[in-house]
Amino acid sequence: MRSNIDTNLLSYDFSLPHNLIATSPVIPKEDAKLLVYKDNNICHTTFKYLFDFIPKDYLIVLNNTKVINARIFAKKINHDVLRSIKHNEIIDYNKEIFYHKHINKYRHLTQIKGKSKINDYFTISYKSNHIGIQVLNIQGEYREVVFFYLTQDIIDILLSTKDLMQDNQTLENLISQQALNNDEIFFLLQECGKIPLPPYIKRDSKQSDILDYQSVFASIYGSVASPTASLHFSDSMFNFLKQNYKHIYVTLHIGAGTFKPVLADNILNHKIHCEMCYIPQEHTKNILHTEKILCVGTTAMRSIEWFIKTKKHYGENDIFLHPLNPPKKIKSLLTNFHLPKSSLIMLVSSIIGREQTLKLYKEAIENQYRFYSYGDGMLII
Repeated sequence: MRSNIDTNLLSYDFSLPHNLIATSPVIPKEDAKLLVYKDNNICHTTFKYLFDFIPKDYLIVLNNTKVINARIFAKKINHDVLRSIKHNEIIDYNKEIFYHKHINKYRHLTQIKGKSKINDYFTISYKSNHIGIQVLNIQGEYREVVFFYLTQDIIDILLSTKDLMQDNQTLENLISQQALNNDEIFFLLQECGKIPLPPYIKRDSKQSDILDYQSVFASIYGSVASPTASLHFSDSMFNFLKQNYKHIYVTLHIGAGTFKPVLADNILNHKIHCEMCYIPQEHTKNILHTEKILCVGTTAMRSIEWFIKTKKHYGENDIFLHPLNPPKKIKSLLTNFHLPKSSLIMLVSSIIGREQTLKLYKEAIENQYRFYSYGDGMLII
């Protein structure tokens, strides 16, 4: 009977007062609340006292992924837009494109707000260039695209084409020759894009988010969301960690799927999103032979458990942890409070059980903890 309840999606639902959704971080970071669940006891404290609860013989695992400026704004191309480009007229860039990841050398996965079809074209201004974006394929809500330099030759062909959506081999060849590589797209995003705040933060990103939504140890660009448990570490707290604990880095580039609720009534039917994961090979023996490991964040935990399960240290991580697929290695976790019916609350439930997880969430709500990415945290140890 217990397993049937644990597979029921509605068993992971809870009601959260809107005022407890954090839209900005606590400053200073050490003042964020921390709920500690240790030896079946609950303690309320702040992050300032985090290390009082972590024994010195623990190995601490950190995800060093770095958030890219994944939100860009473009203009859908039609003949009028092409003529405006030719005459250097001002263009209103109002179509939001959310970059996810590269698929291969010249193909990239995006979401485009509103309707878009195969062979739709968009443009964005980048330095002294106009960049074109062509939709090549549709994968559900995602669009496979190519980014290319919108040269005069390409503009002229598009202007001479009555229907921009019709196939044109000459045009395809020119676009492939002018396609941006991964490095060029990275620089484009960093120059023109905005920090991709989670959808439940109902505001535009600000200058402060450039630092606030990035951990102090982030070093490898590739995520479209931050590993938010990491955001609680100030420089001084991180320096204390480095000086007093053994620690290693893993890299899991977080995709937007992390925010999506599970939709299948039976969670065992849920197909979780894939995310690129890398664990340096020199750390794998340390992971295998260390008993006490604390993961900072669900992504660090998913990385370790994926390695334990598959013995891979590089590839697409699609592990889905829940009470019927509990972790084999990790028992300790530092994490934020997650969305109802999400794979992340199921991951927390995989360590301490669904009932206990919901009890802790109820306790947090009663004590006015702030939830989600910029919110307070919980230590399970």
